[in-house]
Amino acid sequence: MIEPYYSENGITLYNTRCEDVLPQLIEQVDLVLTDPPYGSGGRDGSTHLSDDAITGNRMLSDSHIWLMRTVGAQCCGITKDDSHCYVFSDWRKWRETQIAFETVGWELRSLIVWDKGNGMGEFWRSSYELILFLTKRKPRKLNSGNCYNVVKYPSVKNGTHPTEKPVDLCIFLMGASSNKGEIVLDPFAGSGTTLVAAKRLGRKAIGIEISEKYCEIAVNRLRQMELFNPQGEQ
Repeated sequence: MIEPYYSENGITLYNTRCEDVLPQLIEQVDLVLTDPPYGSGGRDGSTHLSDDAITGNRMLSDSHIWLMRTVGAQCCGITKDDSHCYVFSDWRKWRETQIAFETVGWELRSLIVWDKGNGMGEFWRSSYELILFLTKRKPRKLNSGNCYNVVKYPSVKNGTHPTEKPVDLCIFLMGASSNKGEIVLDPFAGSGTTLVAAKRLGRKAIGIEISEKYCEIAVNRLRQMELFNPQGEQ
């Protein structure tokens, strides 16, 4: 059994590959909220994933489709039948991610556009990212009827991770699809934004991150929350 890198007050973080620890998790999860490597340009602290299709005898370990299918299946196996799943992606990879997740038990219900208010790129600057909203067999209703598939939150500037997502955005998604005391899973935890959001909302959380550098940053963020708000921010 892989020991946690950090475990306090309902928040647990593992420093390993998610494919290794997910099969060992016992608790049933209520929500998956994650930002995996997109495989369309690489990112700091993660594998640069190949754009090639998975055919023949080619090595599968670098394939975005293989990774999404593997993690999608493992997440499906430990989530409740009414669970929701949010997966960040971009315009190059969202379709591959959808196919990979739908072949292992998830169903795409909506494609959310995150308007992040700035842009990068050589030609048309991309000022948005996509979020796949997937469900299982008997999905629960959203907690709010005021959920539209375009959401606007400013991107994180000078963050602790090169692809860090806004805490408020994660809180919004988490609040729509989970309740206080439930368990949120992030298989690609990065610098811990999902864990921070869970702590603020009174959720339990399980994060998995392969980079020890970012695990350390995530733990520092969580401990700073305790320092400045010892009673827990709700």
